[in-house]
Amino acid sequence: MAAKKIKSKKKQRRIVENNTKITTKLNPLSKLNKTFLWLAAIGILPVISSYIFDFLTGDVEVKYLQSLERGYEFKLINNSSTDQIVEQFRISPEFGQRILFKINKSVYGTFSENRVTLPGGNSTYMPAFEYKEMNGYVLGAKSEVKFRIPPLTARDYMTPEAIIVYADYRTTSKNKIMKNIEQLLIFYKIRDFNKRQKYMVVDNYWTPLAQGNEVNAIKNACRDDDIFSRSEICRGKL
Repeated sequence: MAAKKIKSKKKQRRIVENNTKITTKLNPLSKLNKTFLWLAAIGILPVISSYIFDFLTGDVEVKYLQSLERGYEFKLINNSSTDQIVEQFRISPEFGQRILFKINKSVYGTFSENRVTLPGGNSTYMPAFEYKEMNGYVLGAKSEVKFRIPPLTARDYMTPEAIIVYADYRTTSKNKIMKNIEQLLIFYKIRDFNKRQKYMVVDNYWTPLAQGNEVNAIKNACRDDDIFSRSEICRGKL
């Protein structure tokens, strides 16, 4: 009888031990489920989920709005859930490609045997290329800002007729934790925070282009103007 009692006690111990093992294995899961249920009940879980989704899918984009008398109006849109610092915003031409400007006012030029010299000389610069005023600007979450870009030429009697231009910009999160996450994403090449939008400017109007779309601005100008297409510039373009 004693031996049977000992065996039954051992069986009971095994059953208890097995139950405790199952309980300890299930406890972390049950705690996790309770946590999720608690977050959902107080309304934080949807906010966190939306925040993560916006961080992974939201981005800062640039849009051309309109041409001004001297310059251009643009807009930066922050689609993410964090404040973004504009580290750099730059306008630059496509180097290596010829550009075409037209004179839109009556000016006095100096004629010589083989050339015409414009007022101020035939060399000028691009004020838009020098633009840095947006650098350091804090763009609030889910917000946008309009700003003016200087003209593409420093001469008030000239406007761009055909030119390829890029808008390059880079933003980072103002939140330190999110900024560290962004740095990890950059390190593992999961996300690139250097953005580039390509434009073709024709008659002072900016048309966005896909990055892989190779367009020759001068060739398009020759195509669009029958008289200009007969000029020396258009030889071999069509």
